Amino acid sequence: MENNQYIYSILKYKHSLLLGESLNIGILIYIPNEEKFIFRYSKSLSRIKSIYDIVSEKTIKQYLSQIELKLQTLKSDEIHFYQNELVNFFDKFIDKFILPQDGSVLQFSSSKTSYSYGNDSETIANNLTSKYLLDKEKHIAGITTTKEPILVKKFYGYLSSLDFERINQNANKFYKNYKVRNETGNEFNFDYAWQNGTLNLIKPISFDLKESKGIAEKAYKNFGLFTDLSNEASSNNLRYDLLIARPTLKSLYREFDHALGLLETLQRVEIVLEENIEKYSQKAINALTLDI
Repeated sequence: MENNQYIYSILKYKHSLLLGESLNIGILIYIPNEEKFIFRYSKSLSRIKSIYDIVSEKTIKQYLSQIELKLQTLKSDEIHFYQNELVNFFDKFIDKFILPQDGSVLQFSSSKTSYSYGNDSETIANNLTSKYLLDKEKHIAGITTTKEPILVKKFYGYLSSLDFERINQNANKFYKNYKVRNETGNEFNFDYAWQNGTLNLIKPISFDLKESKGIAEKAYKNFGLFTDLSNEASSNNLRYDLLIARPTLKSLYREFDHALGLLETLQRVEIVLEENIEKYSQKAINALTLDI
């Protein structure tokens, strides 16, 4: 049975260096025995946009096209010439010939080498694509990538029948994609905002993760984020409303309670658990329709 070595690197969309957030959107595979590259990427780029509204899908597609073009222009004799570099220094090869590590939003991860016994290159590619990419709703690298857009869609779903043009005719009371800029000029996007004495900015946070460490890290990152944005909240009469999803695994409830307790200490922050989104949405509806 043939021992098929392969080397692969995950292409990640890095949305926020501050929050350390990234999503897998592609995978580059090299099969040394066949001197062959395979590049696969997610066909559901719109899912990234549903998670991060300020994503430029056009920019991402341009990057993907450039990667495909560079791989196509590598001739077979060139691949054969660089065989040693490809096998032993795959990361450096990517940086030099495919996509430089220059701090752009798309970056390849550190490569890994593995072996497949009896599987051809297409089977290898299919298995890796199924495991790492966004095309299916599944846990990837310890995080759930689909829960947070579900939280905001639940909220907006209750409000979707409102006449927002009429609501905003005299003064802006409801916003989509509201942006807050901190003291250093970094900009943060909130899916929705609604006025009720304070301007309430909505941020979904899913703790439906696989490990307690992931819950702790996410809590610390968001605690740091909203601590950093506390001056903006005070200056502009803002409130940050966090739509929170619980973990599915009961073994993580203790860590979740600790994370919730940490976030509850923040000033000008309201916690809205997933099961209370309908009640919270009704408060927004009542405030928005009070004078119309």
